[in-house]
Amino acid sequence: MSRIQLPSQKYELTEDGRELTRFSLGRGSTGARFTLHGADYLVRTHRFSGVCELLDAGGKTVATTGRVSRNWTLTCAEQTVTFRRTGAADREHTMIGYDGEPAGVIRLGGHLHTEATADLPGLELVLQVFALVAVLLRSRHKRVAAGVRATTLSGG
Repeated sequence: MSRIQLPSQKYELTEDGRELTRFSLGRGSTGARFTLHGADYLVRTHRFSGVCELLDAGGKTVATTGRVSRNWTLTCAEQTVTFRRTGAADREHTMIGYDGEPAGVIRLGGHLHTEATADLPGLELVLQVFALVAVLLRSRHKRVAAGVRATTLSGG
């Protein structure tokens, strides 16, 4: 996955070179919208708890995450998947399999996390996109908060 326009926080998600979907993490937004295989979805983050929800076009909750942090879960009707942050500066989140071993990974790279990859075998594609968007939203939230703290501390 790669960012299309750096300042606008627009992303294009591809698989094997073909576009799957696009979404935007606009300034001040607490979520993202995307269309996958003709179905519309909304990822909504609750500002204070950090919990993310994946909603279908009718507003029904498809999946949720706990607060994306050192250890977090993605839960849907069929399963609960555990993730563990394994990289510095929130750059890598490893999906843990039912046997307790690493089963997949989300990696953020580039300056200001301008690129991201997700390799989450066994997870439905819509849940893979949701997990990736949740990690990107958390990363953006932390960068914005750090910028606010730096401005406050410097008297700006």
